[in-house]
Amino acid sequence: MSKILPFTEANTQRISSLFRQSLRTAFDHSMKFDIYRQQTISIRKQFDANKHISNPQELEAAIASTKAKLAEWAHPDPYVPPCRPGGTKYQRNIPPPNEHVVPGDW
Repeated sequence: MSKILPFTEANTQRISSLFRQSLRTAFDHSMKFDIYRQQTISIRKQFDANKHISNPQELEAAIASTKAKLAEWAHPDPYVPPCRPGGTKYQRNIPPPNEHVVPGDW
């Protein structure tokens, strides 16, 4: 994998993706909003603490440690919104097919 220089759009997208994954992981572990809010503030502080990194090697090390922490904290049963694929309401009331379900002349 090629190294991405800091302060570029590609790096911003990588960091934003890691931040969103961190927030989703925190939400999976705490379904109560007040606890989740405190965790989001802590996550934001951790990301802001590394905002100044301009050395590509340090940046890659910080990203690798963040990915490792996300893998460590991955929830075994993450929250899935009900209408999304894998949710409890996904395709609950799908419309009936227009063609015959069983082929043949009835």
